Amino acid sequence: MRDKYIELIKEYIKEKPEYKLTLNELKADVLTVGATEEEFDEAIRQVTGLSDSSKLILDQPETDSFLGNILKFTQSAKFHLWARKKYVAVVAFSIILIVIISQIRLGDNAKNKEELSVTTPLVKTQAQNKGAIPVVYANQKSVDPEKIFSIKSSSVQLTITGIPKKEVLGFFPYWMLLKQDKINLSTLTSVSLFGLEVDGEGNIVTRDQGNEALGGWTMWKDPLLDEFIQRARNQNLKIYLTLKAFNSSNIESLTKSDAAQKNLIANALYFVNSKNLDGINIDFEYVGDPPQETRDGFTRLITNLNAELKRQVPQSYLTIDTYLVSGSDKGIFNMPLLAQNSDAFVIMGYDMHTPLGAPGPVSAMGGDTNIVGYVQNYLEKVDASKLILAVPYYGYDWPNVSASSSADLVSILPYAEIAEQSKNVQLSWDETSQTPFFTYKNAGIERIVHFDNVRSLGIKYDFINRKNLKGVGIWALGYDGQNQDLEKLLIDKFINQ
Repeated sequence: MRDKYIELIKEYIKEKPEYKLTLNELKADVLTVGATEEEFDEAIRQVTGLSDSSKLILDQPETDSFLGNILKFTQSAKFHLWARKKYVAVVAFSIILIVIISQIRLGDNAKNKEELSVTTPLVKTQAQNKGAIPVVYANQKSVDPEKIFSIKSSSVQLTITGIPKKEVLGFFPYWMLLKQDKINLSTLTSVSLFGLEVDGEGNIVTRDQGNEALGGWTMWKDPLLDEFIQRARNQNLKIYLTLKAFNSSNIESLTKSDAAQKNLIANALYFVNSKNLDGINIDFEYVGDPPQETRDGFTRLITNLNAELKRQVPQSYLTIDTYLVSGSDKGIFNMPLLAQNSDAFVIMGYDMHTPLGAPGPVSAMGGDTNIVGYVQNYLEKVDASKLILAVPYYGYDWPNVSASSSADLVSILPYAEIAEQSKNVQLSWDETSQTPFFTYKNAGIERIVHFDNVRSLGIKYDFINRKNLKGVGIWALGYDGQNQDLEKLLIDKFINQ
């Protein structure tokens, strides 16, 4: 057993006991980066006095408690820089999660325990398995639409002389609803409304545990959404509804229960029919190695959902969002069988680096984790006509690894803000990843921004055309604000040919 692992845990508990994850996910993260089960159990024994980690029950933090601030802290630069200074950055990042155990009231759990529901977001660590990402951070992080559309438009003149030769799917997140009338839809073929939350019983979740309406549900009931749908329909776009689940426990419950699956299918068809939509997009982001029962159950759910969707809404579409690694990693997705029972996979080709880890390219074409190699894994199992490569209209702003310690949060920046911020700085180009980046200083701290622009996205679009993929997905609509560079690129690569 390696004493450095245990000592690192103890030291951090004394400094900052501020993190929370479910025990199973915590253990999976620890094992992913090379620790053993024995080391995990020994750490728990030394911290809590328990001889068996399975006896540990985690409380759900109250919103006004010390643990209620955990999620904010885990995105801070101070957290990551602390781990790097202990020279085991990757390992420390996962192992340190054990510190939450010191905050557990072991004697009172039976009375106070509440089940963690789908409406409580979890922050996951950035796994190092095969150099790939385990979660898509950007799908859970909103941006400020007012700030985006306050930036002046570029002077690029758009001219469209044809129709798209590929699928151009734009995701419309609920936090962009107030600016829906500003979003240009002319370069798209379809939009997906993101999104309604699904729980483990197949219900659509409308409120969180504090009885606040969820963003996706608020969008669904807002008349502005009807205006957006009508505008999209007037431009002959296909309109899909994204059903999302980011909690692995809820996904397992749903996939293992026939009753829950029937409930979800009935709900899904109701919502599609109630607004006369054209299909469904499934965004189930399971983290870890699922039981075979869960994998089989997910395939069964998709098969039955697709059949009922096609029965009730002829010519409708069912698409599935997948990780970049899903073409080679077993995970929850049985690619060959799912390909037979769905219309397309939307490969989330981004978040290779996130605020949960070290700075680096968000969407790389080369390197340890890259689009080229992982899409090839898909092509060995699935026809190119069923693959949509989704690209980022955003980047991340980190404190540079060489900078002094800082408590600043790592920020997600939509393209409009990046284009404005980078006007007066020197851009650098990463030849390996084929992506741009730049550095600047803020309050004396050097920071680094990795993102995608016309040059790097153009390389990805050429790849889509060269491999004859079905098309491109955009995360997310409105992130380019009034800037028209990225729209013009879509026209050049997929329309005016």
